[in-house]
This record gives sequence, structure tokens and C-alpha cells, in this order.
Amino acid sequence: MRSFALISQKGGAGKSTLTRSLAVLAGEDGPSYVVDRDPQGSCREWFDRRQAGETAPEQPELLDLGATKPATALGRMKAKPGTVWFDTRPQVEEPEAEIARAVDVVIVPVKPSIDDIKAVTGTLAMVQRLKIRPLIVVNAARSPGRAIEARAALSRYGYHICPHHISDRTVFLDAAIEGRAAHEMRGAAAKAAGAELRNVWSWIQETINEQSAA
Repeated sequence: MRSFALISQKGGAGKSTLTRSLAVLAGEDGPSYVVDRDPQGSCREWFDRRQAGETAPEQPELLDLGATKPATALGRMKAKPGTVWFDTRPQVEEPEAEIARAVDVVIVPVKPSIDDIKAVTGTLAMVQRLKIRPLIVVNAARSPGRAIEARAALSRYGYHICPHHISDRTVFLDAAIEGRAAHEMRGAAAKAAGAELRNVWSWIQETINEQSAA
């Protein structure tokens, strides 16, 4: 079992959307679980809508840890196949640090705006303190140019930055209403979103494999 956490101090960075999207993609190849640790409960509500449909998809599953600590729960699941995805609060305090220490990979989504790029320093300061090297993904970009500029600005931190970005598309909003991931919807926008998500997911897997081999 490989575990991931989407962490960002900045609200609206797209943690919940990216958590759900990647969990759905990972679920194409094996068991996939979503753990909602954000009091807003966006992933939990999304899962309820997903299950309410006539043909509810099998993956991902919602995993409620209750009072069990993330490290304890993941330790019990380590030998099992699949992935676990943690959606977290828009904060970088001890609950987020506890999750970051427990998972295999921390992913930091960043919108390509000056406010979001400045705000990411708090998130990166936390993972640096924990001696964790996160993967950074530019999310909700209005244009490829904005994404390129954001990656250039973020490169000064010295962490892995995904060479692919996720565009800002209304299909993500439509998909959330139906309890779906954007690439599960119909139409050209869904297809384009799916291509971007698959590129990001492929890069994440490749980067993890390279780090494991090093």
C-alpha cells in the first residue's frame, strides 16, 4: 500500500479536487482509499454523491480512521495492495505534520497566482522541518504560460515540480456535483482534463520509482 497526502496551507489550492481525481485514477489499477481529514468534509460529501448514483463505481472507497492515528492505520495496511489518499485541512499545524510523517508521499498543489506562490512558503517550511521532500503540482492554471511562470518561481525551493499542470476547467465543478472525477465526465473538456491528470499521475509514479531506486 502506497500512501499520499495533499497538503497546503492555502485554502482553495485544490487539495480536495486533486485528491479525488488522483484516487479515481489510481483506482483503475487496484484498491484506492480516500481519507477525509478536512472538517469541511468535501471528499466525504463527494463520496456520498458518488455512491448515490444508479451505478456507483467501486473505486475509490472512503476510509474512516476514527480515532486511529494515521501511522497506525497505514502500518496495518502496508502489506496490502493499492493506494491511500489523505485530504487535509488548509493549515500546516500538528495534525497535518502527523499525516505528513505517516505517508509515503506529500503532494503540494499550488495555484499559479502571486498570493498562492507566496503562501506556499509556510507549507514548504513544515515539510522541510520534517525532512520531507514533497512533490509540487501547479493546479488550476488559466493558461500554459501561467503554469510555466509558476514552475519557474517555485523552482527556487529545490523540490520536485511536476512538468505538467492541471488547467482551470468548469468540468471539475460539474464532476464534483455528480460525485465524479473530471475525466469520468463526457465531452472535450473532460477528455482534456483527463489527459492532464494522467500526465500528472504518471509523473508522480515515475518520480517515486526513481527516488526508490536511488
